[in-house]
Amino acid sequence: MLDSSTTERRRVWGAIAVTLLVISLPYLWAATMINQGMVYKGLLYNPDDQNVHLAWAKQASQGHFFFRDLFTTESLDNGERPLFNNIFCFVLGITGAVTHIPLIWLYQASRLFSTALALYVFYLLCCALTHDKRVRLVALWLAALSSGTGWLQNLYPALFKHYLFIDRPDQSFPMMPEAFTFTSAYIFPLFIASIGLLAVIYLWTLKAQQTGNLRYALGAGAAALILGNIHTYDGLPLTVTLLLWMLHSLLLRPAPNMNDPENATTDATSINKPQQASWLAPLLVILCALVPIAWQWIVFRGSHEFSAKALTKTPPPALFHILLSYGPLILLAALGAVITWREVRVRLMTLWAVVTLAFIYIPTSIFSFARKMIEGVHLPLCFLAACGLVWLVARIPSQLIQRAILIAVVAISCISSGQFIIWTLHNAEDNNTTRPGMLPPLYLMSGDAAALQFLAQQTDPAQPQVVLCMPYIGNYVPRETGMYAYNGHWAETLNQESKLDQVLRFYRGTMAEDEARTFLRANHIRYVFNGAYEKAIGGESSSALSQQLKLPQIYANEGAAIYKVH
Repeated sequence: MLDSSTTERRRVWGAIAVTLLVISLPYLWAATMINQGMVYKGLLYNPDDQNVHLAWAKQASQGHFFFRDLFTTESLDNGERPLFNNIFCFVLGITGAVTHIPLIWLYQASRLFSTALALYVFYLLCCALTHDKRVRLVALWLAALSSGTGWLQNLYPALFKHYLFIDRPDQSFPMMPEAFTFTSAYIFPLFIASIGLLAVIYLWTLKAQQTGNLRYALGAGAAALILGNIHTYDGLPLTVTLLLWMLHSLLLRPAPNMNDPENATTDATSINKPQQASWLAPLLVILCALVPIAWQWIVFRGSHEFSAKALTKTPPPALFHILLSYGPLILLAALGAVITWREVRVRLMTLWAVVTLAFIYIPTSIFSFARKMIEGVHLPLCFLAACGLVWLVARIPSQLIQRAILIAVVAISCISSGQFIIWTLHNAEDNNTTRPGMLPPLYLMSGDAAALQFLAQQTDPAQPQVVLCMPYIGNYVPRETGMYAYNGHWAETLNQESKLDQVLRFYRGTMAEDEARTFLRANHIRYVFNGAYEKAIGGESSSALSQQLKLPQIYANEGAAIYKVH
């Protein structure tokens, strides 16, 4: 129950305001740091994956409820029915269609709104778990701004050179932004919205148990339905956590003592309400959480494209590397779990953290996406760490020193977050050119951007249209136009490597004329895009084959051209 003072509430909103400012300023800087002839596309990290979410929103804005994978073309051959939906992106798309606000603006606005909501709900969850104001505020600051200990690799490179830190984006192993609340809030609206929903589910489940009012459980169930739809990875550890919590609550719920004076004037029905809700509340949430999981299983079974992508293995690093990445947070959380064990409600945080960490080590032969299920674990770790830290500093007589230590620990925990911001800004400066692989740029040449806008006006909902281009542009095609990209994403595009080979051969002019005609026809390609990246690959040959095939040029401006396939 919330009993915070006005001063505490001001500090809470101050912490949230600071967080929103920190995760907004880098985007504003990137938007102003535009080189001549470039257009900023509104992202700062891995546009490949975020453009997938924006492509779903684009389809919703065009009136679709079920979404196709516009980064691959196999469904055009087999007539596969789309079964996949994402409510978060659907709402973004519908809002964009109604308001005519650009989707990227809505996307970033949703990131800020979801961050504020997630942090505030987490604070309310802390209020439901403890009356200690310092624990609540320290937990909030840790959740808002802390991340891992990857900065140790900079400080002691020889000592830590063989370790994988999940908060570092500049290593061979991919970073795990969903493992931390800050990095999720900084770059992925879908991630921070999911983390906020997890906080809502656990908060309202606890409230239903404590009050006996199952309306809270219904609210938590509704949140679980949405969570399972927008980020099904989270639904599996959530369901198991709630199942174990239900069993725990059943075992420990004492029978009401009718000799207790507090129960003397209470009828049996009202006495039994909390006792009944102790198991019924989590059960209702579990049932709701299973619905979207079951639907995703149907989608998996009924869609070759979906199942092929879902089977992409994402194993986690060794457990020691995970623990090292969280560093002092894990140690303080372990201490917090021990000292709060007698507080029955707080055990839910320990259960949440342990089950989630255990889930990411389920063999990838069972769940290929094991690593992604770590999302949300940062919240219980932050709460338990705050409990442990406040318990430690309480042993120091001076309140001034106590406060200084608390501030210092929170500040140190934010070092990696600051390093990550700086890293993303360096990538903005060089437009992702120094990153390995085929990662799309953050800024497009103005000619390429204008050509995409032209393509967006050619969209025909009645006829699927495929655009041939390099993956750098192909990653932006679905988001900007709602059309298919023949090759646009390292994972969403099935058989990506062989398709990339065909794209390179086409633009380099090494594909024979008859083969090129067959290639275009067989893959339903309607438009051939020839912009900065295509010319960088093929030079004069990039447009020679299109001209040789006598494809009419329907657009030419600022160095970009588009040819239409009959």
